[in-house]
Amino acid sequence: MKKRPELFFLREKPAMALLAVRDLDPAYASAVAKAIDSTVPHTLKILAEMEGQGLISSRPEGRIRRLDLTEHGQRAASALSNLIDALGPGSRSPLWGRLARLKEIVGEAEGLPRAEAELRLGPLRRDLSRLIEGEEGDEEIRSAAEVLDLAIQRAIGIGEG
Repeated sequence: MKKRPELFFLREKPAMALLAVRDLDPAYASAVAKAIDSTVPHTLKILAEMEGQGLISSRPEGRIRRLDLTEHGQRAASALSNLIDALGPGSRSPLWGRLARLKEIVGEAEGLPRAEAELRLGPLRRDLSRLIEGEEGDEEIRSAAEVLDLAIQRAIGIGEG
């Protein structure tokens, strides 16, 4: 019996993976795995299924494969986003999930020596700046991202005399 593609997206990880491929720039299997809090092998199975359904394409870029949504995948990601938005007031966009993951990483770095905290947290400021300055999201997300960015700055000693 052939799997029905619409049922594939009733599972959390595939739905999150499709949105992650759309939101990440560039999108690679390991980055998608991290974004959806999954193992790389499990994520590779999900991505292979998506590629088989014509939702994504992959191409070599050095030693890794870059992932892109196909036109069909873009329509599916848009429909999935619309479904998430339509699930009712108070439903959170995927950006909230991304912000929550960044907050977890900041929490894990508490108590580390400043140099190690800077190595772990410094790159996160780029992701936060996208949330703060980007057109994606709303004012509530921007505000939460600004607060998290200030926490990172304190943790790595930016602004201290």
